[in-house]
Amino acid sequence: MQEALGQIFGFAGGIIMIATGLPQTLRIRKLGNTDGLALSPWILMLFTFSAYAAYGLMQDSVAIWSTNALTFLTTAMVVTAFKGNSIRNWLFILAGGLAWGFLITLMPTILASIILAALTANRVTQLTHSWINRHTAMVTAVSIPSLLITMASVLCWLIYAFLERDYFIVFTSFLAIVITLITALVENHIANLAKKAHLG
Repeated sequence: MQEALGQIFGFAGGIIMIATGLPQTLRIRKLGNTDGLALSPWILMLFTFSAYAAYGLMQDSVAIWSTNALTFLTTAMVVTAFKGNSIRNWLFILAGGLAWGFLITLMPTILASIILAALTANRVTQLTHSWINRHTAMVTAVSIPSLLITMASVLCWLIYAFLERDYFIVFTSFLAIVITLITALVENHIANLAKKAHLG
């Protein structure tokens, strides 16, 4: 029963995470710019999701591999909104994701775990970028709804990890929650400054 409940939370977390890239892609297209948005976290997320898809295959977890593979695609939508929606960009992203996932499966488990943990901190560069801009009063292209979707997803993954007794995923989920929460708070502060400057 506990394992089935864990898989339900894993699928819920994964399905929610699939939607993470959609608000960010729409915000870029709506604003017509990427001001305040760091590309590097989204590129790192491509590596992260392909690595976790491979991890899911190695752990025989359908919830992990299938939803991370789909989240890789929605993350690729953000990167192509940033860099250009061309066939060449898509082929490069897909080939890179497949190659990286394959490399993860060849690594010793401890090395793959260290890389996965490091990749979980993929939003640190956006947090740094946001922190540097925290006193500006300009609208940024960072999607706060995207960050909130990430939080909901990672909370589901945290519950999954506790139910499945996967303490590695407990650690990485907690790390992702902290980084995403701080980023969302800083971006909300920037949005409030921008709103006051616009109204004042």
